[in-house]
Amino acid sequence: MAIFKVNINTPVYIKVANATLANCTLNVSIYSGTYQTSPSITYQLRKNEVANNNFVIFEIGELIKDFIEYSFSGTFGNNGLNVWVKTVATPNDGTNNLPAITTNMLAFDGIGYFEDGFTTETQTSSSTTLTLSTFKGSTTKLMSNDTIFRESQEILKIPVLANLSVNSGADTLTGATTVNFKNGSTTVSSVTVGTGVDTTNTAIEYATSTTASLTSVDIVTGGSTETIKVEEQTCQKFDNFPIIFINRFGALQRINFFLKSTQTIDVAREEYKANTLTTGATYSVNNAQYKTRNITSRESITLNTGYVNDSYNQVIEELLMTARCWIFKDNQHLPVIPQNKQVTFKTSLNDKIVNYTINFKFAFDKFNTIR
Repeated sequence: MAIFKVNINTPVYIKVANATLANCTLNVSIYSGTYQTSPSITYQLRKNEVANNNFVIFEIGELIKDFIEYSFSGTFGNNGLNVWVKTVATPNDGTNNLPAITTNMLAFDGIGYFEDGFTTETQTSSSTTLTLSTFKGSTTKLMSNDTIFRESQEILKIPVLANLSVNSGADTLTGATTVNFKNGSTTVSSVTVGTGVDTTNTAIEYATSTTASLTSVDIVTGGSTETIKVEEQTCQKFDNFPIIFINRFGALQRINFFLKSTQTIDVAREEYKANTLTTGATYSVNNAQYKTRNITSRESITLNTGYVNDSYNQVIEELLMTARCWIFKDNQHLPVIPQNKQVTFKTSLNDKIVNYTINFKFAFDKFNTIR
């Protein structure tokens, strides 16, 4: 059987149908790490059949969200972005339990768009049918853009789905085969995507290349190939600020902001009027009559992508809607939040040169207020 791939920021519906259904219990187990055949139950849900419809529907995407972790300090890999989800649906005819149906899912912190629709998977046990409706998304390349604008000597990391196999190979999820890093028509390095993976820690593989000169990356799946062009930015006038964010596929992705950057700080404070009169019925002109308290501040930074192509429209869209992102600044990966609420997408036809200006607010107070 298959391991079902689900993106939890789009609804995950489980429909259980049986001609004699009275109610159904759904046990949901959510956990990370190595696959378990008998994990602890996280939630137990129960629904009654209504109006002789002979089916019930559960939505579990919202329940799974609470178990996604966002761990990133510069290392791509085990970042808490995937969890196992095992469900056991046990229908009941009002007197006796009917045969149960089990599903195994790998959940991503990804999202499907309205126009994508749902992917529907069906299982049958005896006279009971379970239908899983959700957005599965790509099972190979886990990024949208078809061009990477690379910093000089940048280590490239391409997110792809690994090949998962659990239950002694009875349940599988097929990902990419190889990732080939090329200079012209020559393959300079190749990464074989992991097989037999049974842990969420390496379900997303970040194929890596340290090669100085690259022009493209080929992601091979069986007999099909997806190609990503690589263009190196030559501008050295401004400091590059890389942003790492969680894209719509639920994978970490890096994009560079090569052009002008400006940094600002917003300060908030309260003022109060103090009594400065001394016991001698006088006062000091050096003692402030108006004083401040509860001073807080947050920094912001405005970045420019540099000149990119039309495929970056999708990247910018995903960046603005990301759950988490980080900026590499002062040799640290610091959390930031995109502030733009509206962006006009640009095209090379309409705008000739495409550059995006994005404002980020640092996701912490300048003064350390951790309690």
